Amino acid sequence: MNTIGIIGHENHASIRETLSHVLSKLSKTFPNTKLLLAENVASIERPNGSDVASTLIDLSKASDVIVSIGGDGTMLLAARAISRANPSARLIGVNAGKLGFLSENPPEEIDALIDDLANNSLIVEERLMLNATVRSDSGEPVLIKQDILEPSRSGMSKPEVTLDALNEVVIDNYGSTRMLTVEVYVGAALVGVIRADGLMVSTPTGSTGYAVSAGGPIIEPTSQVMLITAIAPHSLNVRPIIVPQDTVVRFRSLTEETHQALVVADGQEQIVVTAPAEVIVHAASNRLHLLRRKERSYFDLLRNKLFWSADRRDAGKR
Repeated sequence: MNTIGIIGHENHASIRETLSHVLSKLSKTFPNTKLLLAENVASIERPNGSDVASTLIDLSKASDVIVSIGGDGTMLLAARAISRANPSARLIGVNAGKLGFLSENPPEEIDALIDDLANNSLIVEERLMLNATVRSDSGEPVLIKQDILEPSRSGMSKPEVTLDALNEVVIDNYGSTRMLTVEVYVGAALVGVIRADGLMVSTPTGSTGYAVSAGGPIIEPTSQVMLITAIAPHSLNVRPIIVPQDTVVRFRSLTEETHQALVVADGQEQIVVTAPAEVIVHAASNRLHLLRRKERSYFDLLRNKLFWSADRRDAGKR
């Protein structure tokens, strides 16, 4: 490796101790590898000989491996930067947040994690990512309301906008609590006209995010599928649908009760579009290369994070 990038959560207090440990261990383990820090990370601590990237896009372009220190939101930000700038880069998460499905490695495992990286003994998991295209039937410009990854794009208007997501792409009603009326297509086939608070397309990685809160199933994250889930549908008959990864999913937001729709990628990029509008979602051509330790399986995470098999009668027992 020539360069290891380091990104961290914006809350300095939450990552300071963990960041210091990671930087110290990386410096000792990889003395001939450049450490490239995000600006907010460098403002907390900057080792001698390290460089600072002005943007996460620049950091991703230059890095062979990126270490994310924070929660799952920081991991999602890193994943989207990698997708846009350097799909061959690999990503590792150190949890300094709350739940930590993606940033699964706890601070007490930092030494072992970095030793595994040096020994080339980490597992490389390929995770499906999504691309989405948003446009209005009327030809009105589409507004990029917010882009946390590239803030300079916020406020721009374009004929159509593309988004990247590791977890999900969501469409809902903008500026109103009224329901959406959406035609849902899988390929050329009409699934139905659904009235709901919103709809989403999720990856298997994202099945434990917003989708599970909306009643979707949990999908093993290396599965080659996508998940369509309605958010608070106005019918008891609407159920989540799992489709193959090579499917194109299309949402058409109608004007029945909607003037503008909001399209959100991973909770970080917000797009406002005038209805009737179309959102086309498909699997990205590139995959995220996530590095994980052999000692922990995905089902270990489910048991530990979601308290599966928990029983108060077993309190105190292993």
